[in-house]
Amino acid sequence: MRLPDPNMPRSNKPRLEAAPPARAAALQALEATLDRRLDVQAALDEVLRNRNLIPADAALASELTYGSLRLGLRIDYLLSKFLRKPEKSPLLFRRILRLAAYELLYLDRAPAYASVHWAVEAVKRNAGKGLAGAANAVLRRMAELAEAGVDPEIYREDGCGEVLYLSRFYACPEWIVALWLKDYGPETARRLLAEQAAPPALGVAVIPGRPETDDLAARLASHPGLLARQGLGFALPAGPAPEFLASADPAAWRRQSFAARQALLSLDPAAWTGPVWDACAGQGGKTRLLLEAGAGPVLATDVHRGRLARLRDYLADSGANAMAAAASALQPPPLQRAPGAVLLDVPCSGLGVLSRRPDIKWKRRPEDLRRLSNVQSDMLENGLNALKPGGVLAYLTCTVCRRENESAVEKTLKRRRDVRETMRFSTSPEASLGERFFASLLQRV
Repeated sequence: MRLPDPNMPRSNKPRLEAAPPARAAALQALEATLDRRLDVQAALDEVLRNRNLIPADAALASELTYGSLRLGLRIDYLLSKFLRKPEKSPLLFRRILRLAAYELLYLDRAPAYASVHWAVEAVKRNAGKGLAGAANAVLRRMAELAEAGVDPEIYREDGCGEVLYLSRFYACPEWIVALWLKDYGPETARRLLAEQAAPPALGVAVIPGRPETDDLAARLASHPGLLARQGLGFALPAGPAPEFLASADPAAWRRQSFAARQALLSLDPAAWTGPVWDACAGQGGKTRLLLEAGAGPVLATDVHRGRLARLRDYLADSGANAMAAAASALQPPPLQRAPGAVLLDVPCSGLGVLSRRPDIKWKRRPEDLRRLSNVQSDMLENGLNALKPGGVLAYLTCTVCRRENESAVEKTLKRRRDVRETMRFSTSPEASLGERFFASLLQRV
């Protein structure tokens, strides 16, 4: 299935007066995500800040936004069976249909007629009266399909090949399907495809040293749905946070991908010799984990000053043995002495976190892998050169792609005779986390 051309003209910002609040918010979030290229959660945060939605509508807007991104390619195929030349239809028209179809197929919060009605009215007001009849006819057919149940064979009834069938059924671009089949074989590829089409586990990290730390940790450890625990990190089933967390001090816990936490801690950062250079720090999630593990002092850098703002606030409040500065991982670190450890949470394709970042499927292209691979190689070289002899470099990705993971490390080892690999980690397929990370620890000898 072809994805929308990222170079196509952007749609005008939708007015959406006719759409109910949650649906209007979801459509606006999709516009910000797909047209203005914001990360999906950043787009949702922006929209929800500017709209005075009741909690139920805010939750529905989030469900619709994430769900229609995760399963949008599957829905688009089903819509194409009832819609002539959908690629020539207005962009907003297609998004309204996709959102309503997601409701019809996967949600039971509203009766089918209500989902059809709001979508037809939204099309009439925002995409043109001439398309309202088509919207009504197509969505009624989708309602019938939802009522009867969708037979998986519908996705290959035209006799398509295996790659296209898997792309349609699992709502994942063909190039990713082909990549995973080539790199990992059919069994693992299908497991990866199923994971990315469903919400990931809820990761929670309890902040040490707070008055509520012990109580929250005990309550999370005894949660009936607990999937995994590592120290003060917990993995719970996908969905909203437990009510006792919502009522707790916000400074006592934070959301944190359990798979990401597991990957970094597998490299035993407590044993690293400082100073530690966290060279791609972003908003500082892994910097904080380094500090909690006892590594330090830490210099956290990133090229995006805005991403560092939250980390700077945390460091100022906590008095941690760390500082944040704007700098590139492709330049020498602004340190007075060579680091004993370098953390490279490198920019990558993100194919391991499609469940949490489903917008990546709509934005990433196969040609991006070459560009990212070159950046990763340059960062590895610069990080290794910065290390003092005996120091270690932790290489982390949130992707499932041999070129960015195993091959990147193996090429480095062939190129650098002064480097050896001491640890390697990949998220276990049995972990039921819905996310996959890769990590390798390299030592400069």
